[in-house]
Amino acid sequence: MPRPLHILLIFFLPYLVFAGEISDFDIATYSLTGKNGQSSGMLMRLSKTNGKWVMQGKEKESIAPWKDISCDTVCEYRVSTNSEQEAYLASFPENMSSQFDIACIQNIANAFCRLTKKNDASKGGYALIALVTGKPIPMSLQRLTRPYPSNQVANTDTTR
Repeated sequence: MPRPLHILLIFFLPYLVFAGEISDFDIATYSLTGKNGQSSGMLMRLSKTNGKWVMQGKEKESIAPWKDISCDTVCEYRVSTNSEQEAYLASFPENMSSQFDIACIQNIANAFCRLTKKNDASKGGYALIALVTGKPIPMSLQRLTRPYPSNQVANTDTTR
């Protein structure tokens, strides 16, 4: 590979991660936040076990172990279809679909989504979308840990 192309690839690779499907880059611990951006006290952790996505949760101050928050049966996460992702994006305020791209994985209970700003792939956020209510209900997530593979805690007080 020619050196200038190699340098460009290294420079832009982190931004390309944001454009695609949910990936190992998204493995992290998140805090469920309310409308005002304050933590709800609930932590979520996205991980992979044997190549399958796993979402676990626990209360922020709890010393209890993480628990699977999916559901009992038929709960493996899968990549959401384009039409499902469009429906989830439409559940946000109306200007979101013109400003953000979305990538999601889901099971029958919820969808975990990454939103990426269309004009700046380095900006965006995450949401957990409840699917059991008939209408998708998005809930904001604040990422607390750094991207995989380091996955070091960004704020150790919040992930006990």
